[in-house]
Amino acid sequence: MSRKVLVLALALSLIAVIGASALTAAIGAEFGFNGLGNGLPGSSALISFRLPKVPVVFGLGGTLSGGPSSLAILADWWLAKGPLFSFLNYYVGPGLFADLGSDGAYAGIRVPVGVNAFPLKPLEVFLELAPSFTIITPDAIDFGWSGFQTGFGFRFWF
Repeated sequence: MSRKVLVLALALSLIAVIGASALTAAIGAEFGFNGLGNGLPGSSALISFRLPKVPVVFGLGGTLSGGPSSLAILADWWLAKGPLFSFLNYYVGPGLFADLGSDGAYAGIRVPVGVNAFPLKPLEVFLELAPSFTIITPDAIDFGWSGFQTGFGFRFWF
């Protein structure tokens, strides 16, 4: 998959998010911790966004540097969220992931557990750990432990 396709997909996502005009929309970036767990699908970075009136936080991204090209897609539903203490909040809920790369397609479920804070009112910073289970691999459909998808990032809410 070429970088041009990845850039086009990210640009279209950005346009869709900017076109949304409710206060529940957000856009930002998420980066994987490759040294802790097994990073995020696509192994590098995602544009993170939420559309108005949709309770799901999406991620779309892929590889930024060396290694095989891939396109990653996340969809997480924050089933529970609220204040943890002081300025720190938590969120947890079910999610889905897909990684479409040169070595085949992988998809499965994940359970993101994260903490976030708002240092400035529209800016959210977050850190998350998501146990993940692969269901679809290039060779078979099988439910198996995939590891921990880990990431950190920021979102601007509007």
